[in-house]
Amino acid sequence: MRRRPFLGLAVAATATGTAGLLGSLRASSGSDGGTDPGATNRGAANRGDSAAPDETRPAATDRALSVRRAETFDRVVRLNDLGDDPRGRVTPFSDLSPREREVAASAIDGTYRTRDPPEWLCEFASATPFVERSGTYYRLDDTLPTYRVTAETVAERDVTGAIATYAEYERAVTRDEYVATGLLRIARREGVELSYVWPALRAFFENYDAARYHGDLLDFAVEVDDAGPPAELSATEVPVSAAVGGAVWRADAAPERTRELVRRAGRARGAYGFDRAPAGLLDALRDHRYVALDGTFYTSYVESDGEVPVSVEAEVREGRLRLAARHEGSDASGGGDGTGSGGEVRLASGPPRPFGVVRCRSAEDGEKSRHLLWTDAYAASNRVRTAGRDVTATEEVALVSTLAPGESVAEEYAVPADLPPGEYVVAGSFGVTGRGRTDGSTVRYRVRFAVK
Repeated sequence: MRRRPFLGLAVAATATGTAGLLGSLRASSGSDGGTDPGATNRGAANRGDSAAPDETRPAATDRALSVRRAETFDRVVRLNDLGDDPRGRVTPFSDLSPREREVAASAIDGTYRTRDPPEWLCEFASATPFVERSGTYYRLDDTLPTYRVTAETVAERDVTGAIATYAEYERAVTRDEYVATGLLRIARREGVELSYVWPALRAFFENYDAARYHGDLLDFAVEVDDAGPPAELSATEVPVSAAVGGAVWRADAAPERTRELVRRAGRARGAYGFDRAPAGLLDALRDHRYVALDGTFYTSYVESDGEVPVSVEAEVREGRLRLAARHEGSDASGGGDGTGSGGEVRLASGPPRPFGVVRCRSAEDGEKSRHLLWTDAYAASNRVRTAGRDVTATEEVALVSTLAPGESVAEEYAVPADLPPGEYVVAGSFGVTGRGRTDGSTVRYRVRFAVK
């Protein structure tokens, strides 16, 4: 695994990147805008028609479509695969170079000492706060020099030494793929501490007293905290929670049924739904930030645990797949206490209502094959970008439909004409909130249909 140099606030606050997800659109007003109390996909509730005029609706083909099963799940969890290191701070002992292993092993067995620490050792110590060896985690501590940088805005006449141009400053703070151009900004605001200063930055600090920075002239100072020789590196055994920054449920010791459910949830795309939970599973997920199983860490979220009065139904109408979300409650069964059976419920999903963009996958190939199910509601939505009969981007926004007890909201989808015979799965989820509460649950649904 690749280790990152630890630069304290400088890199954390200034590493360059592109915010947001590829394909997101700017918000705009229109027919698919925001929360719409009482709206059920623009009149589609309890009817078979779609939310927009279906001008491209194809004629029925000779293929036979049939729904095998439609399921909704009362228990929903979300386990995001984080690999072997949730926060990028742990390095497996086996990933170290031979000289780094020698240092780490000496630190674990006692203390590593050197009177003249080489450059690579300073970089290694800064980039490796934790090491994992044979399932045991160690925090590495050192007495190598640390650097505190402060800066202030001054007039040019007050600078007695050399002044760096912004280009010279930018070259000094650029290292590998990291560009810490905000270093002086943070230094001016609150000061910044560095555990490692690479040669180009060290030369910059030695050769200049100030730098031009976005129209200002910043005079900077560097204080070095150096304990002197010999430099020492030591290792302290710590629990895995300290190494990854959160409580960890180590599920390798759980019963096989529990482990298999965790594996399935970890492989799932998004939320994972199921009906029956092994004893202690949901409590373990709620009580821990991470789950560790088979050498992999997952974030742990319980999104629903209990009956939610919303079901998803599926049928074939005139060669198209019709999906409907239905509020199973009744006015007489409750008083609107949240997601209980009485009162209105609100469904939240991506655009367009009520299911967002729907795709199916082969029941055999899994996520390797995903196929868009088309509805003209995509083209009609100003929150979905389309090209012909394809969706190229969607806006990241939750749209809300409100259902009274017994009411449903539906949409019909055309199955691709070139979809090979076989069985396919549509899986998705939407949020559910009810009257009288602001928190909610997640409904996970799965529909299996066949093409012959």
